[in-house]
Amino acid sequence: MRIVAGKHGSRSLKTLSGTITRPTSDKIRGGIFSKIGPYFEDETFLDVFGGSGAMALEALSRGAKSVTVFEKNPKAFQVIRENIQQLKEEENVTLLRGDAFQLIDRLSGSFDIVFLDPPYGYEKLIDVVEKIVVTKSVKDDGIIIIETDGKQEIPDTICEWSCYDVKDYKTTCVYYFKM
Repeated sequence: MRIVAGKHGSRSLKTLSGTITRPTSDKIRGGIFSKIGPYFEDETFLDVFGGSGAMALEALSRGAKSVTVFEKNPKAFQVIRENIQQLKEEENVTLLRGDAFQLIDRLSGSFDIVFLDPPYGYEKLIDVVEKIVVTKSVKDDGIIIIETDGKQEIPDTICEWSCYDVKDYKTTCVYYFKM
């Protein structure tokens, strides 16, 4: 696992072995950032299910001003912390441990980009997205990106946010929403 592009491009990241997390592959991460970027200027990024922190750290590498990462699993949380320290990005990352649905209430301000890649089969995904929208945790001109295994049904509209594109990567689907 590595950072694909930007100031930390080609730097390796730690990941957990086993099935606790399922990091977004370099190919899919590169595709997502090519679609929404590929580089940023002062945007803010929320990674709701951090895993290894690769998506948030990729956003920082490509110029995001700051990122916030949620992670519930203690081992994955530690891996994210180590990746942040390895890249010396402590000042630009807010790392919060706990349940995503509850952590949304602790956010102050809105984000330009919200990324959700929950464990496959996570049943509260749409509830979490709805809460992000209702609490104004994403800016009205922002983007919500959802990565799933392709088996999970994602509606065309969530609150007032519409899916404007879907990319199918065989075993993974990425959905892009805007208001």
